[in-house]
Amino acid sequence: MEIDLALNWERVKKHKRRLSDQYIQALADVMFARREDWLAERLRQKDDPALAIKFLGCLGRGGGPKAIALLLKCLEEQGEALQLAAVAALRECPLGAQKEALIRIMLKQGVAAAKAGEVLASFGQEGRDALWRLWFAPDGSAALRAQILRLFCAGGDARSGDLAFLALNSEEVELIRAGLKAAEELGLKGLWGNALLCVGHENWRIRGRAAAALGKLGERKALPYLAALAADSDEWVEEERRQAIKALSD
Repeated sequence: MEIDLALNWERVKKHKRRLSDQYIQALADVMFARREDWLAERLRQKDDPALAIKFLGCLGRGGGPKAIALLLKCLEEQGEALQLAAVAALRECPLGAQKEALIRIMLKQGVAAAKAGEVLASFGQEGRDALWRLWFAPDGSAALRAQILRLFCAGGDARSGDLAFLALNSEEVELIRAGLKAAEELGLKGLWGNALLCVGHENWRIRGRAAAALGKLGERKALPYLAALAADSDEWVEEERRQAIKALSD
């Protein structure tokens, strides 16, 4: 049987441009039903990325538990093309069948974490609700929460401001920076006081980002506080403070 599969695989590689999508779909279903381990290894060998992408798309349209398990494995591969194909295929599968696995991948914050988050977020409100609950997971890292905040901002979720507030009140440098960026990009003027507290942070990147955010937020109440600060020891931070003072003075 393995010889037959190998021959079929080589034939498809040779003639894939002339084969219909329906034919490749049927062949993928047969190969996966007969020897899923064999097919999985072929897809992960990356000897023909274009064909692997086609087959992953076929498996996504099938959407069965075993197919989803294979797609999730491909999501954790190093190759960008294979990851992107797995993301596209998983978006075609039911969320309920993959949600817990995607959450586990995100919690590990490994190579597939970003792509797993993209898949979850692509399911709209239901996916973002899962991400919202994941934010409050006791074993969640700062990197995970920063990722969730970025996904909420990108999706225009109304809860982005709540997460930005929580980020700005954390003690994690990565999360504070994500909160400042979110406040700046979304124009969350109500968080100017939280941003102001960050201009005295021990981390120079946070001080600079905070000054820049205050300038963009445009809350003139921050002006006297920025003006009263002593010159920063870091040249970039000091320049950001001067630019913020100028923006708020105009």
